[in-house]
This record gives sequence, structure tokens and C-alpha cells, in this order.
Amino acid sequence: MKIKALLLSSSFLATGTQGFVATMPCAKAFTQLRATTIDCPAVAEGEREIIDGPKGPVLVAKVAGSYYAVDATCPHLNLPMKKGKIEVDGGKATITCNFHNSCFDMKTGKCDKWVTGALGVENGFVSGLMNKVGGEKSDIVAYYVTEKEDGSLTVSSEAPIVEVGGPEE
Repeated sequence: MKIKALLLSSSFLATGTQGFVATMPCAKAFTQLRATTIDCPAVAEGEREIIDGPKGPVLVAKVAGSYYAVDATCPHLNLPMKKGKIEVDGGKATITCNFHNSCFDMKTGKCDKWVTGALGVENGFVSGLMNKVGGEKSDIVAYYVTEKEDGSLTVSSEAPIVEVGGPEE
């Protein structure tokens, strides 16, 4: 008997399936999210690919053997993070906005560091101006990434459904 399961934790992902999705700030926002599935060419270790997502560009990267996909636009000033620095520290992958140094967890999309200054430098006067111009601190969307048999990828806003068990009776 086959059972279809919606995976909610990366620790139960099937072989060749890696990925994550950001938590939504409220149930209302979650109900408005429609499943999005995007094909992506293969991405080599340390490389990145930019694909068209539901709300703009999505950055797909392979870092330390894991795939990550996040919105490639910083919520502060809506500037691109396509070339943002990606680092792994203690097993956690982070992307840094190359315009003002805010940092986002690539697994969850959570904003770990919000910088309001210009070019990543906090300055009372500049921060005051930038707060009035830019958006408020917010997370970015992280997506699930599944590797296909041919090495290409599928990026999705929903956890993959994996069949568990033997043939149907």
C-alpha cells in the first residue's frame, strides 16, 4: 500500500530531495500562497542560478552539498541580491545583501541581521533617512529544491510529496 506524505521537515526528505520553505508570518498569508513550481538547470557546488519566480527573481545555489533557493530581492530597498555573498557558518547558509549588508538565513528566509545604513555602515543620520526610504525589517521567501534524475532542479513553494511504502494493493 502506498501512502503519500507531505514532508514538513528536511530530516525526512527522500534521497535527492533537499529544500526548505520560509515560515509565513500569519495564517492569512499562508492561505493566500499558491503553489509555485519552477524548473531550474543543474547548479554545481559553489555556483548560483537566477530563475524567474512568482514575485521576481529567485536565487538557487548549491552550498556545502545542499541546495537553497530564496527570493533574490532584498526587502529593504528592493535591490537585487543576485551577487550577494553566501557563507556557511556552523552548517547555516546565509546570504548577505551586497548593498547594505542585511543577512538572511537561506534555509528559512529569516532575516538574521537588518542594517538600515548605507553600504552596510550604520550611521544615525543615514539610518534615519534610510528607514524612511526603505522597507521595514522582513524575511524573504525560501523555497524547496528537489534534484531530478538528470541533475536539473525543481524549485517549489510547497514541500515535495513522496510516496512511502510498497505497491498499492
